Amino acid sequence: MKIVTLISDWKLKDPYVSMFKGAILSSIPDVTIVDISHAIPLFDIKQAAFILRSVYSTFPNDSLHIILTASTFSSTEKPICVQYNNHHFLGYDNGIFSILFDTLDELQAFEYSLAEEEASSYLNKLVNMAKWLFNNQLSNFTSPFSNFKMALQQKVIFDENAKKISGQIAYIDSCYNAVTNIPVDKFEEFGQNRAFLATIASSNYLKITKCCDFYNASEEEIYFVKNRLGFIEITMYQSNIAILGNIKIGDKVEIVFN
Repeated sequence: MKIVTLISDWKLKDPYVSMFKGAILSSIPDVTIVDISHAIPLFDIKQAAFILRSVYSTFPNDSLHIILTASTFSSTEKPICVQYNNHHFLGYDNGIFSILFDTLDELQAFEYSLAEEEASSYLNKLVNMAKWLFNNQLSNFTSPFSNFKMALQQKVIFDENAKKISGQIAYIDSCYNAVTNIPVDKFEEFGQNRAFLATIASSNYLKITKCCDFYNASEEEIYFVKNRLGFIEITMYQSNIAILGNIKIGDKVEIVFN
C-alpha cells in the first residue's frame, strides 16, 4: 500500500491543497492520501513538527509524510527526503528536520539533484521525488544530503538536584487543552509517583498538583492528564483552560517534586 500524508499551513479555503493532491494522484494513481493537518499557523515549523512527530508512527511502515509548512515555492529550492524509523519524510530543509527527529546523526537523507529540471516548480519536484520513492528509483535522481539547517527549540530539562522538570507548552488543541512537550514516560520515570507542584509562567495563579491517566469528569480543578499523543497535557473538565488561564504556546512549565 502506498500512503502519503500531508501537513501544511495552507488552510483549506484556497485550492492549493486540492491542486497538490491532484498532482500526486496523476503521478501515482494507486496512492492513498491522508491529511494530517492543514491548519498549522503560518510558517510555524515547530507546530508542524510537534503534530507530525506525534502521529507519524501510527501509520504503516514505509509511509511517506510530505511537509508543506513554510514552503518557499522557489524553483531553486531542492526538496529533501529523509528516511527515519521505517518512515519517509519529504520537504524543504527550513529547520523542521532538526526539530522533528531526536538526532540528525546517521540519518539517510537525499536531495533532489536533476540539474536539467532546475526550472521545475518546487511542488513538481516534491511529486517527482514521491514517485521515485515508491518506484524504488530515488537514488537514481538524488544525491546524499547531511547539511541540515538547525532551528532553535526548547528542550525538556530534567534537573535531579532541584527535583524539577522544565518544559513548555507545545500545542493548544481544539478544546483549548494545553499540551506540553514533556513525554509521559519521562515524567513517570523522573517523578516516581512523588507529589509535585506545577506552575505555568504566564499563569502564576494556576497550580497543578494532580496527574490522571485519563480525562476525569469528577475533577473540578486543573490537572495533568497523560494524553493519547504521549505527552503531559493541562486540562480541566469541560473548561477552555488555555483561554481561562491565558496559557500560550511557548509558555514555560515547571514541575517541582517533593
